Formats: sequence, C-alpha cells, structure tokens
Amino acid sequence: MFTFRELLPEDQSWIERASQDSEIQKWTANGGQQVKERQAWVILKDTEPVGVISLHSVDLLTSAADVGYWVAPWGRRQGAASAALGLVENELTLIPGVQSIQLSIMEGNHASIALATSLGYELVSAGTCSCGTQGAVPAVIYEKKL
Repeated sequence: MFTFRELLPEDQSWIERASQDSEIQKWTANGGQQVKERQAWVILKDTEPVGVISLHSVDLLTSAADVGYWVAPWGRRQGAASAALGLVENELTLIPGVQSIQLSIMEGNHASIALATSLGYELVSAGTCSCGTQGAVPAVIYEKKL
C-alpha cells in the first residue's frame, strides 16, 4: 500500500542515501537532493520512504501542473511512482484552475516514458528540462487531462 506525506527535515538522511544511485543522478535535477525548494511529498510503501514526488509549478495560463518524481532503488518496480502520480492527480483536482498534469521527461528515460504512457499521459511536445546533473537537456513533455 502506497501513501504520501509532506517532506520532513528527518528525510534528508534517506534522500542522501538514495541520491547516490546512478539512475537518480542521471535522470533527476541535482541528483534528487534539492527537493526542499518545491512542494514535495515522500512516497511511502507502508511506512518506508521509497521516493519523492514534487509539484514544480502551476501555470494558470495553460491550466497545467508540472510534476516530477523519483524512486529509490529499494522501491522500484513495485508501483510506487504509479501510485504516487495517482494520489497527486487526486490532490491536484482540488486546486481551482488546474486541468492537466505535465511530466517533463529527459530524452532517453524510457522507464518514465513507459510509465507516463501506461497511465494515460500523451506526448504533447518536445522541449528542455533541468533533468539530470547536466543542466538544461532535451526532454519530452507528456500531459494528462484531469
């Protein structure tokens, strides 16, 4: 069973441990460590933290919420990201004006692209994101209407 809760200061130790993973460093901004600047929640499997999901921004002109996530090695392939996206989708329906969720996915991140398409997100454009440790990189933007 997956749930999420707000990020707490004591989460820093497991986040630092997870951020040592090469996949997190490759695909996430700042290697997953800089989550305190965003609206972020911890993804929990039962009571164990297994990842983070963040609301990066809400663009009221396009009615889109930009969401990102990462899952620690010990939480992968168990449905954590899928469950967390579903929970955040439910939360975002409560924000007036938000009509869709966008995921900016670094080109080549086949696992995240497969997850997005399996959950009904559609490819809407190409662009850039601050994914990975390389700064702004080519990305694909997937969107799901709420």
